[in-house]
Amino acid sequence: MKKKLVLSLLLLILLTGCRSFILKTMVSKSVEIEVLYNKEKDKKLVLLPMVHLNHPEFFEDVKHKLDSLRDDGYSVFYETVQLDSTLYASKEIDTITRKWRKIVGFHLTKYDDSENKSLPRALRNNKYVAQTKKNIGLKKQDRKIDVPIDTLIQVFEIKYDEVRLSPCDFLTDLKAEYNCGKTPLHQRKYILLKVRNQYIENKVLQSKDKKIALVYGKDHFKELKQSFQNQGYQLKKKK
Repeated sequence: MKKKLVLSLLLLILLTGCRSFILKTMVSKSVEIEVLYNKEKDKKLVLLPMVHLNHPEFFEDVKHKLDSLRDDGYSVFYETVQLDSTLYASKEIDTITRKWRKIVGFHLTKYDDSENKSLPRALRNNKYVAQTKKNIGLKKQDRKIDVPIDTLIQVFEIKYDEVRLSPCDFLTDLKAEYNCGKTPLHQRKYILLKVRNQYIENKVLQSKDKKIALVYGKDHFKELKQSFQNQGYQLKKKK
């Protein structure tokens, strides 16, 4: 299921229909981390904002920093909306996959999959590499703290309405260009950012770990950082 990890990490780049020139302003060769500290709880959070399609040097820098943080006693929390396929029959997985495509507007495969015409053109290139478990050095002891696709769909349908698949959705091959209707941007942002951020925040605040390194897309931290500060965490420094 490694491919699904890569794909889930690309969601935030794809969310706004990123174009090549926008991507160029986001990529870098090193990660700039921030440290938050809660004096009352004696608890530190290190934020590692990820741009999931980036220079190889960026991911090597992330890997190095995570190794150093683990040596310093940090627990690593990371994102993935990966579906546990063992819970469903193949027909159910197909329906879930098509519902997710209906919500986000594309089918999830490797970003450099030339056969997947549903992915934005900006991602179908060889200028950058995609984030993977391996290239950022995630370990078995690191913890996946995120909401899986099936749960996100359930939350979406409770708040808005059932995701109704049309004949177009079933007849359009998953890797073909997708033109079966778009979910409003505010709804996509709600399910991809708001819901997941609330879950991540709760898990972090409830955790007994005194040192946590958070490996999530940079868009997550726009809200999470402020939420943590509202909970008594102070920004200590950038590295």
